[in-house]
Amino acid sequence: MGLDASPAAMAEASLRAARAARKGGLPNLLFAVAAAERPPVELCGRADEVTVLFPWGSLLRGVLGLDHVALCGLAAVARPGATVEALVSVVPSDGVASLGRLDERMSGRIAHSWRDAGLMLSAMRPATPAEVRSSGSSWARRLGPDRPVWRLEGVGSG
Repeated sequence: MGLDASPAAMAEASLRAARAARKGGLPNLLFAVAAAERPPVELCGRADEVTVLFPWGSLLRGVLGLDHVALCGLAAVARPGATVEALVSVVPSDGVASLGRLDERMSGRIAHSWRDAGLMLSAMRPATPAEVRSSGSSWARRLGPDRPVWRLEGVGSG
């Protein structure tokens, strides 16, 4: 399942998914245009894996525990026991309210927010360059070597 408020943001992924299975296509992949704050009810509790790659706006604030509504929307699609992973990059010039540079000191506050939304944060650590490259994100390809990227890992707790 792919979920994004912007159809254009999913265009490349949907083209790749439409390929023949022998060429890496995913015929059972569903894409939905919706905001993180309001995922389609039909998708709630259905995802075995939730992956968020370099979010911005409300989804970024949600992943970081700064927007409870967006975080609850993200948690809503995860079934209990689902893996939840996010790659995020935040620096002061991004202008994320109440947040400067993301670092490990924030993991306790983020874990508390995730718990309140129905997710359990199990790890928050710097992402490796290989993890950033393997994300396939066009944004990741534009990141400079000095911009930190963090990997948040957790599970849906229902």
